[in-house]
Amino acid sequence: MKKFIFLLFLIAVCRQTDAQNDTLPFASKAQRDTFNKINTRRTRNITFARQTLNYSPLSYACPPFFDLGSPKKYYILSADIIPEFIIASSRLPFAIQLTARYKVRILHNNFAAGDSSLPVRTPSFMPGATVYIPLGLINEKTSNINYLGLCFFHHSNGQDGPEFKTDGSFNLYNGNFSTNYIEPSYHFRRRKFTGTPDSVKYQNPNYKDLYGSVGLELHVGTADALKSSYGDQRINFQLGYMNVINYWDAYKGHRLGNYYYGENYRIVFNATIIGGKRDHNLSGLNKRINADINYYWRIKGSPNTSLFVSTGYYGSDTYNIYYSNNYFFIRAGIALGFFIAPRF
Repeated sequence: MKKFIFLLFLIAVCRQTDAQNDTLPFASKAQRDTFNKINTRRTRNITFARQTLNYSPLSYACPPFFDLGSPKKYYILSADIIPEFIIASSRLPFAIQLTARYKVRILHNNFAAGDSSLPVRTPSFMPGATVYIPLGLINEKTSNINYLGLCFFHHSNGQDGPEFKTDGSFNLYNGNFSTNYIEPSYHFRRRKFTGTPDSVKYQNPNYKDLYGSVGLELHVGTADALKSSYGDQRINFQLGYMNVINYWDAYKGHRLGNYYYGENYRIVFNATIIGGKRDHNLSGLNKRINADINYYWRIKGSPNTSLFVSTGYYGSDTYNIYYSNNYFFIRAGIALGFFIAPRF
């Protein structure tokens, strides 16, 4: 009887082993190695796409009196909306971001200047697309990444009036503005992990990112009347610092199993140097440099919203045909973007 039971046990074990072998996707080591290579490459592709979103430009909106310094003194609303629609896949070795950018300023009424009904004058429409290509292997263990970008954008204000007034000054009321630009760029990210007792225990350390980019912006198809004053070249710099911490869901003092990475804050510095021909008294160095520094503090519990404050100098205002204006500014409000970081 014992021999019979032992025989049944052996038969059951063999059948279970055969069933497991039947469900294995690959029978040989070579096939498993091929699968692992494919899986690693696909993980790298989707990881890279998520990273590009985390460092993409941020939208903002300023309430009344919170965007100061321009010749208009303040705005009822000042906003730069930059929605990003990403085309990415585990099968694509690059990422594409489609952007429908829109800048708008609602003016307060100044009857002496002809402003009434809280007008929106010549908003900036800036649709475009950017392709990002990684340089080297990127996975969950990669602290430092490098990648290239190539973008094409159109910038216009939807107006068809003459670009200049009869006195030769820029027509800021309904003057036509239109240009296109292409920008090749280099991007990097350097990450430092900063573990805490809890994060070490759960093997999910906090980290700090230093990231940045440099790009050459080349303009083509600028409105004929504006070509001599706009400047067809720009060198753009960005340097950012991001503090990211590991959040855990908790209930009555007990940690739950779910966690996520979220920004605590980030600081971003931007600078632009404008090159090319510029007449209409725009050729001086003070009309060719833009620079600003921004602080973003993520609203706790919100994956896409931060409070921000920004200060800087426009040698050439970025708001379409208003580029002849130069001034120092300070602004504050709400920023929108991707503040819940990917785990990788």
